[in-house]
Amino acid sequence: MATPVVTTKTYKEKAVIGGVTVWQNSDNSIEISDTNYPSVKAGLRALSEKAGFKYDPDWTVQQLGKKLIAFVNDK
Repeated sequence: MATPVVTTKTYKEKAVIGGVTVWQNSDNSIEISDTNYPSVKAGLRALSEKAGFKYDPDWTVQQLGKKLIAFVNDK
């Protein structure tokens, strides 16, 4: 089960994938609500696969997070 993360940052965009929230913060950093992944990038990759989103392994965390959020919200 996902461990909730409370953020005080203002976010631009967010998406929920399988009960896990992904935020793009106002400073363009990316956060995910499940802290059980070894890194944010690993979490984003796993969530991308769950959502059926194909990503480029060379993308940065910010690129992957922003594109994943847009993909999920455009469905």
